[in-house]
Amino acid sequence: MKKILLLLLASGLFFESFAQSDSKIWIGIDGSYWQKSVKSSGLVSLKNENFGSLRPMVGLSLNQKWDLGVMVSFNSYVEEISPLSLTTFSSNFNEDGILISQDAQTTVYQTSIDNQLFGVGIFARRHFRLNQKFSFNLSPYILRESGDSGTMDFYFPYNLTFYDYCLNCLSIFPGPIEVPISEENWRFGVDAAFAYQASNWLKLEIRANLLELRKQTLSDERNNLTNGLSVFDPFLSATQGYFGNYSDFGSAVTREGIRFGLVFTPF
Repeated sequence: MKKILLLLLASGLFFESFAQSDSKIWIGIDGSYWQKSVKSSGLVSLKNENFGSLRPMVGLSLNQKWDLGVMVSFNSYVEEISPLSLTTFSSNFNEDGILISQDAQTTVYQTSIDNQLFGVGIFARRHFRLNQKFSFNLSPYILRESGDSGTMDFYFPYNLTFYDYCLNCLSIFPGPIEVPISEENWRFGVDAAFAYQASNWLKLEIRANLLELRKQTLSDERNNLTNGLSVFDPFLSATQGYFGNYSDFGSAVTREGIRFGLVFTPF
């Protein structure tokens, strides 16, 4: 939080130092939404992946080519991730209590993450005018976002029948097993957009991400909910491999889609 406050303070001081008579302040917002069906053989399963976002922003036009601004980000998503493969063992004993055999059963659980994130960041924008109405711009940015009310969901096993042993089955049609999580992302990237100057004060944009480096941290929040009490959880050790630090580099279009934006210049 201290880093974000210092970032915003530095941006504010920069805005003030460049707020000259020929500079213009503008207000913008962009957003996206997409939904994709997920194939599954489970009776109760993840039906769709989806992603929705809004990014309000305030920018300062330093000159005809460069802008500088701050933005906030709201996004909500459901994303399928690699399934959980869980092996359970059952032992068979004879009348004298001697182990005679041990059976292993491996069950595959469809797995997804469901979370809502809030972020704050800064950006620069370089304009390339194509003609009187159309322009192209590139926006390098830094964004930090987090969310602590997410869940990792483990759905009905793919191979479940009415006669299979179902771990944690509370009814004949149990819902997903939910594991509470928190998430933090640092994102460094470049957006590209085509813009249409609809009027002197309104611009329409179509925006997409070219490249992004995302540093992601997923944390298990089960211990926080139980206040450190010892609670038996058969998924605890099996799911620890999903938590930790991750990084990915490439275009974020695959998870965010194309964004549509409006830019207002009221001042």
